[in-house]
Amino acid sequence: MHDQQPKKARPSRMPDSIFAVLLIAPALAVLGITVLLPILKGIYVSFCTYKLQNLNDPVWNNFQNYAKLFQKGEIWIYFKNTFVYVFLTVAIQYVLGFGVALLLNSRIRGRNILRGAFLIPWTLPSVVVAIVWRWMLQQQFGVINYLLYRAGMTSTVNISWTTESNLAMAAVVIAAVWRQFPYMMVMLLAALQSVDKSLIEAARVDGASYTKTLRNIVMPSIRPVTISAVWIATMSNFQMYTIIANMTGGGPVVATTTLSLAAYKAAFQSYNFGEGAAIGVLWLVILAVITLISNKLSGKYAAD
Repeated sequence: MHDQQPKKARPSRMPDSIFAVLLIAPALAVLGITVLLPILKGIYVSFCTYKLQNLNDPVWNNFQNYAKLFQKGEIWIYFKNTFVYVFLTVAIQYVLGFGVALLLNSRIRGRNILRGAFLIPWTLPSVVVAIVWRWMLQQQFGVINYLLYRAGMTSTVNISWTTESNLAMAAVVIAAVWRQFPYMMVMLLAALQSVDKSLIEAARVDGASYTKTLRNIVMPSIRPVTISAVWIATMSNFQMYTIIANMTGGGPVVATTTLSLAAYKAAFQSYNFGEGAAIGVLWLVILAVITLISNKLSGKYAAD
């Protein structure tokens, strides 16, 4: 009889959970250094006196930065301007984007050319868009004033878009919508093309009108994409700085000063980095609430 060979001990296996953590650890480390640490630093300095004279030694002052913001009262104007700008911009670009997406989803001639043409504004940098629209809306030589005058909609060509409060907000909204609505159009067009065609055909056979089909079949089918597109557009416009800064600079007075411009002016014009950080933290809280609402809605309709 041959002697039995002793069994070799199997090397101990690393648990899958530990292996998974090791795989994602480098990504988590980079994310923490580039995202989490700056956020924590911003929150910390928002409770400090942090100016040029003490850049290396922030002084803790509890809630004084926040108290001063609300005592001055201008923070409420910044909130109002931000919400007005975001609501108008997102609402208009959704309506335009959905309308154009429906058009391009139909069988019209040259729709491929139109798809490319509508994407042109999206390819332009925001600073270029701001400069172009500022010149188009220029008081004496702007083509928009001339066209409105020739169409009989105004009695003069000397309309100052950037020095009147209501017109200044309208100007930046128009420019932002023109720049951003192609994104909304692309998202909604992709969603429309994924709608189950058999449901639409069945509705037509049952005698449903185009409006009822759109309301009861198409829109519920694209609702998850709509929520995501609107959420991304909202986040983008809450952060909008370039177009507003280059068209109106936040003026006249503070008529178009949003939270992003207010934070920039406090930090890099007044060199009060603590106050700028406080505005940024308030801004962060609003975005977090909007994100939670969006995720709740997305989860609800995805489950349905």
